[in-house]
Amino acid sequence: MPAQKITIEGFLDEFKQRHEQMADRPFCWVLGSGASIQSGIPSGKELALQWLSELHKREDFNRLAIEEWATADNLGIPGFAYPSAANFYPWIYQRRFRDYKEQGYAFLEKTMDHAEPSFGYSVLAQIMATTAHKVAVTTNFDNLVADALSIYTRVFPLVCGHESLTGYIRPNLRRPLIAKIHRDLLLAPLSNPDEIDELPIEWSAALTKIFDRFTPIVLGYGGNDGSLMGLLKKIPSIEGTIFWCYRESTEIEQKIQDVVERHHGRLVPITGFDEVMLQLQEKLALPFLLPQLQGVHDKRVSDYQEQFTALTERLRKPAEDPVAEEARKPVRRAAEAAVERLTKEKTWWAWQLKANAEANLDKREAIYREGIEDFPTSYDLVTYFAMFMENVRKDYDEAERLFRLALELDANHASNPANLAHFLYRVRKSYDEAERLFRMALGLDSNQPSITGNFAAFMYQVRKEYDEAERLFRKALELDPNQAASNANFALFMYQVRKDYDEAERLYRKSLERDPNNSVVNGTFAVFLHLVRKDHNEAEQRYRKAVELAPHDGRIIGYFAQFLGARDRLSEAQELSIRAWELLDELPERERDHARLAFTRWLLDRATGGQETPALGRLKTILQMGFLRTVWSFEELLTTLLPYLAQDEQALARKLADAILDEGKLNALDDEPVWKAIEPIPLDTPWPK
Repeated sequence: MPAQKITIEGFLDEFKQRHEQMADRPFCWVLGSGASIQSGIPSGKELALQWLSELHKREDFNRLAIEEWATADNLGIPGFAYPSAANFYPWIYQRRFRDYKEQGYAFLEKTMDHAEPSFGYSVLAQIMATTAHKVAVTTNFDNLVADALSIYTRVFPLVCGHESLTGYIRPNLRRPLIAKIHRDLLLAPLSNPDEIDELPIEWSAALTKIFDRFTPIVLGYGGNDGSLMGLLKKIPSIEGTIFWCYRESTEIEQKIQDVVERHHGRLVPITGFDEVMLQLQEKLALPFLLPQLQGVHDKRVSDYQEQFTALTERLRKPAEDPVAEEARKPVRRAAEAAVERLTKEKTWWAWQLKANAEANLDKREAIYREGIEDFPTSYDLVTYFAMFMENVRKDYDEAERLFRLALELDANHASNPANLAHFLYRVRKSYDEAERLFRMALGLDSNQPSITGNFAAFMYQVRKEYDEAERLFRKALELDPNQAASNANFALFMYQVRKDYDEAERLYRKSLERDPNNSVVNGTFAVFLHLVRKDHNEAEQRYRKAVELAPHDGRIIGYFAQFLGARDRLSEAQELSIRAWELLDELPERERDHARLAFTRWLLDRATGGQETPALGRLKTILQMGFLRTVWSFEELLTTLLPYLAQDEQALARKLADAILDEGKLNALDDEPVWKAIEPIPLDTPWPK
C-alpha cells in the first residue's frame, strides 16, 4: 500500500489541533537543503551539477557534451545517471574534492557566507522560540536557523554541530535545539559518502530520544544520505507519525514513500518552504515582526552611537592620576582620529560628535545650527539640539520649537512625539498634550521601554492613575529588565504608593547593579534608606556618591541637606542648602523642590540663630504660586530642629510642613501671627550675605 497523502489544509488543521491539545507531543523540524534555497543557498542538485560541470571542463579531452561525458565509468561512481545527479550529491562532492579536502570546506564556507534567512525562517524562529516545537534536525551546514532565532527573537538556541556535543541534548528542553547531524560548517562538515553513509552512534542515540518525544515534519530533505535516512528506516514506528513535505511538482521517490509508510505517516504537497511557513504563521495567528524588528534595529544603531559618543567624551576628561593620564594619551589620539574620520563622511552623527567635542557653548550651538543647515531633515540632529537648548542653554522656547520641528520631520517615529511629550510634562506642565503625545508614541511603537517607562512616571506623578502606572512600569521592565531609570522610578512608585518596601528596595538595588554610577538612582535610593529604612549609614554613603556624581543637581543636594539637618550636623547642612538653592534654577520648574528647600533653610537658619524672613518670605511666595506635591516626610528633621525654635515657631513649623505636603492644609496657616506678618519675597531675589 503506497504512503498516504494529506492536503496542505489538512496538515495545517492537524498541526493546530495537536499544538492546542497535545502539549506533551510537540513537533520537530527535519530540514534538508531544499529549505535553504529561498535563502540564497544552492540546492544539493545545483551544487552537484556545478561540480560536474567543473569536472567536465577539466577532464573531458574528447569535447563531449556533459550528458555524454558524465557516466558511472568516467566518474567512478557506481550506478550514476546524469538525470538523477542530485541523488549522487555525496559521491560527486567526494569526486570533486577528493585530492584536497580543505578546498571542499572552503567552497562550502564561501557558498554559505552571505546567506540571509528567508521569510520562512522568521516564522520557524517564532515557533521554536515561543512554543514547545523547539527542535530542528538538519543535514545542512548553514546557520540559517540559529541566525533567524538571533535576528527575530531574543532566544538563543543550543546548537549541536558535532557528534561530541550530543550529550547536552535533553528530552525536556528549556530553549531551542538545532541538531546538525552532518556537523557545522566550521567543524569539518561531513559530505563524503563514507562519512554520511551511517550516523555516528552518538547521533543515533540522540535522535532516537528526540523522535520518541517529537513528531517530525520533514521540509526540503531528499533522503540522499544513508545516515538520517538509515535511522528512519530502522527505528521503531514513530508515535504521532511523520509528515513529509515535498514540492507538489516533483515525483516522490520510493525510498521516501517507504519511510513514510513505515511510520504510518503522511505526504504533504507544498509549493515551497517559505510558502508553507507563511501558511503556518496565519494558522497560528503569529504576530507580524516588523515593529519589533524596527525597534531592535533602531536600538542597536542608537546604542552604537551612544556608546561611541560616551567613550569619546570619557576619554576627553583628564585621568585620575599621571600614570593613567599617560596611558590614556594614545587611546585619546585614536578616538580623535576616529571622530575626524567620521566627520568626513558627512552624516548627521558626525555633526553631533563635533558638537559634543566642543567645550565652548556658543561654538557648540553654532555647530548644531550649521549641522541642521547641512541636514535639515535629520530629526535626530534636531532632537539632540533641542536637548542641548533645554538642558544646557535653558532656552525652553527654542527647545520646544526644535522638539516640534523633529515631530514635523517624522511624525511616525515614536521617539519624536515621546520627546516632545516628556518636555511638555517636565517643563511646560502641558499635561493634556503630553498625555496625547505619549499615547501617540506608544501607538506607533508599544515596545519601546524608555517611552513606556516615561509614560508610567507621568501617569503616576501627574495623573495619579496608579493602576495604569503600575501596568506600564511592569511592561517597561518586561521589555528591558536592565533599564536603570525604569527600575528606579518603579521603586519610587512601590514605596510611595503601594507601600511595598521590600519590592522597592529590590528594584533600587537591581537598578544600581545595572548602573552603579547613576546619580538619580543613588540619590532616590538614599532618600528611601533615609526616610523608610532608617539606615542612616548607607543613606549617607548613597547621598555622598550621588552628590559626587552630580555636583550640580540642586534636588539631590537639597535632600542631603535635610538628611544632615536631621542628624544635627547644622553647619554642613546649612552650607549644602545654600548651594542647593543656587542650583535649583537650572532644573525644570516642576522638579525644583523650592518649597522643601526653603522650609529646610528656614529651620536651619532659626536653629543657628539666623534671620527668619529670607527663607520664610520665599516659602510664602511658593505656597501662593502652587507646585507639584509629592510624598515626603519632615518628621526626622522636625524632631531634631524644633527644640532650637521658640514655642510659637514650633507650631508654625508643624503647620508649614503639613501645608507643603498637603494643599488642603494651607488655610491652617492663617491662624499664625508670624506667618501673617511675613511679606512674600520673589524667588529670584538675592539672599542676604
